Parts: sequence; structure tokens; C-alpha cells
Amino acid sequence: MINRLIDKYKRISLVAKATIWFTITNILQKGLLFLSTPIYTRLMSPSEYGRYSIILSWLEIFEIIATFRIGWGGYVVGLTKFKDDRDRYTSSMQMLSIIITSAFLFIYVISRDVVNTMTNLDTRTTLVIFGIIYALPAIQFWLVRGRVEYKYIKVFILATLSSVIVISAGTIAAVISGTKDFAVVFARFVVQGSFAIYLIWANCHKRFTVYHKDYWKRALSFNVPLLPYYLSMVILHSSDRIIIGNLCGTSFAAIYSAAYTLSSCMQIFNQSFTQTIQPLMYKSMREENVEKIPSIISASLSIIIGLNCLLVLVAPELIRIVAPSEYADAIWIIPPLCASVVVMYIYQQFVNVEFYFEESRLIAIASIGAACLNVYLNYMFIPIYGYFAAGYTTLASYMIFAACHYCFMKIVVKKNNYSEKLVPVKNMILLLVIYTAVTAVAAIGYEFCIIRVALVLAILIVGFCFRSGVIGMFSELVHIKK
Repeated sequence: MINRLIDKYKRISLVAKATIWFTITNILQKGLLFLSTPIYTRLMSPSEYGRYSIILSWLEIFEIIATFRIGWGGYVVGLTKFKDDRDRYTSSMQMLSIIITSAFLFIYVISRDVVNTMTNLDTRTTLVIFGIIYALPAIQFWLVRGRVEYKYIKVFILATLSSVIVISAGTIAAVISGTKDFAVVFARFVVQGSFAIYLIWANCHKRFTVYHKDYWKRALSFNVPLLPYYLSMVILHSSDRIIIGNLCGTSFAAIYSAAYTLSSCMQIFNQSFTQTIQPLMYKSMREENVEKIPSIISASLSIIIGLNCLLVLVAPELIRIVAPSEYADAIWIIPPLCASVVVMYIYQQFVNVEFYFEESRLIAIASIGAACLNVYLNYMFIPIYGYFAAGYTTLASYMIFAACHYCFMKIVVKKNNYSEKLVPVKNMILLLVIYTAVTAVAAIGYEFCIIRVALVLAILIVGFCFRSGVIGMFSELVHIKK
């Protein structure tokens, strides 16, 4: 049987092999993150873990501002459009990223008192954050190019190895240090900085290019309008912890973070499918051959919904594994956060189309509105209903965000004389309604274990009955050539 599986693996397409390995890579990375959570929640007090989660939230915000996220969606499109000059393109993007970060570091140094007052972080912590920010784009450029070029084994080794070392170093630092929250962040800086030194060289040495007018102009014109979008996305999923920390205390921010970490594990599959489908979608759009894309999106969304349902159903047991008894109330935040993960995957399909046609201004409009709404709702409802409200305000904001992107996608495809049937919207809505009903019953089942057991069995039976659709999706990937 093993020999037959190996033989089948050898005969499948490069895209299918990449899908398998990218999924394994993401599962291992999220699995390691899941493993680090019970370690950190037990090595740190709830207050320390809350501060640590708030530092990570500020890291995400600063990373957007100080890198423009040059290595994200625009870079993928650039690798597709400049496939014959990827070495110079990557080198110039790496240099541009370093220059942008250096400029913002200078701004921080001359205005650190103001920034520190706003963030409640000291200068030492913020400088370490900037050190990590220098490293992140180098890692991102290398990994993204590896995925686009289907160098799945190299991506697997680097991503997994770096995650293992970061968590191991953070654990050792937390054990031996008195300021555990800072020690874990500093350990991450040392490890990722070490990897980045090599990766900067790897990104640039083939055709070293500091400045390329066309590439820099394209990157800035594409990414600067997207800054509100990227910043808004971080605000949507990270500002909750900062606001809870300010309004309720860092211990409650820690409980929310535990629930968020658990629900975010489902983004493994969001990322795996997106990282495979996005280049495939762009290739199909360029060749005007998109008939297979809607069925692939529908099947992948069905898988994501089924897995999120299962996570919601076993949340009480998982929370006991992830954190001590002080975090037990986190189970009530998991259903809306898992629903947010599903909505994220839905709107990402709309965003992919907007990215392809480089309509970054429309993306920014939707993201700013959703982020402002999220902050407003948090400050309105958290003082009334406590930190539990943050999960539901986040879900409401994501749903409005998805609706806006659907409308903008319709505008974009009409403008470019393209078919909106590329994304199966009706199927998405139907699946989301089913998911909402199941998770609502699952939340009631937290008090009645028999309900949860029955739902788990029902989901497994449905998955078995519709297994042909899942197999069909992977079969499509198997027969799609690079």
C-alpha cells in the first residue's frame, strides 16, 4: 500500500504536490503555535501572557507601517507578471523594504516619547520590535517566491525549522528570565534576525539590484493605497486585545488571546488553500480559462466550514489543553472567532480578484470602514458586556467587510469586462448559513455534551457522504499543470 501511495504521489502534478506540502507546512507551523500556547500560558502569569499578546499586536501594526507589506499580495502579482526577471524584481523589493523600515526607525528614534506613551511600550521593547520587522520581509520574500515557483521542500524545511527554533528559544528565555513577556519576544528577534541575514543574501545575490524605477514605482503605487487595508485588517483581529487590555486589564486580554490562538489554528487551511488557489486563479485569469475555479473554491470552503465546526464542538476540551483553568471562559469566545475565520476565507476570494486587477483603492475603502466599525463597536459594547463582546464585534465587522468586497468585486469585473461567476457567491452564502446554524447549536451544547457528540457524528457522516466533492477538488489540482 505504501508503495502504491508513493507511486501515485510521483505521478501527480507539481501543483498537487505543492498543495500537499504547503498544507503540511502550515499545519506544522500552526501546530507548533498551538503547542507554544500551553507552554507560555503556564510559564507566564495571565498578566504576563496578556502583555505578551499586546506586544505581538503592536508588532503587527508596526510591521505594516514600517514595511508597507511589500512582500504580500502585490509581490505575488509581480512575480506572476515579471516571471522572466524575478531575480532583479525580488532584489529591488528587498532593498526597498529595508529602506522603508530604516526611515520609520529614524522617525521613531526622534519621537520615541510620543510613540511610547501611545503604545505603553518602553524603548527597549520597541527597538526589538523593529529588529523583528527588518527580518520579516526577507523571510516573506523567500517563502512567497518559493511557493509561487513550487519549491515546496525548501519552503517546508525553512518554515518548519524557523518555527521550531523560535518556540524553543522562547521557552528557554521564559524559563530563565524574570521579565518573561519581553524575553520571549527578544528570543524571536534573535532567531528570525539570524535567518534573515542569510535570506537577504539569498534574495539579492543572483542579480543584485538596489533601485529599479519601474518596480519601485509599481510597488509603491500598489502598496501605499493598500496600507489602510493591511492596517485595518490587523486592527480587526489585533485591536481587540489592546482595547481589552486598556478597558478590562491584561489578564482578560490573555483569556481572549487564548481563544483567538485556538480559533486561528483554522487559518492553516485558509492559508493553504489561498496560497495554492491564488496563483492558480491568476494563471487561469491570464489565460482566460477559469471554468474549474468556482468548484475548487466551493469545495475548499466546505472543508474549511466542516473543520471549523469540529473545532467549535470540541472547544471546551481544547481550552483545557491550551491553558490552565483560569482561561476556561475562553470557550464562549471561540464560536464567533471561528465564524470570523470562515468569513475571512470568503472575502479573500473577492480580494484575490481585486488584487489581480490592481484595484487597491477599493480594497482600502472597505477595510477602513470595517476597522473603524470594529473599534467603535468594541468601545461601545465591551464596557457593557465585558470582553466576550469583542468576539462578536469582530465577526460583525468581518461580515460587513466581506459584503463590501463583494460589491467592489462586482464593480471591478464589470469595469474589466470579466465574469463575476469566477467566485461562486450563492454557494458561499448557503454554506455560511449552514455553518451559522451548526455553531449556534454547538454553543448551546457546551452545557450538554450529548448535543456536541451528536453534531460531531453528523458532520463526519456528511463529510463521508460528500467525499467525492473533496476528492474531485484535489483531482482538479492533480491534473492542473504548472
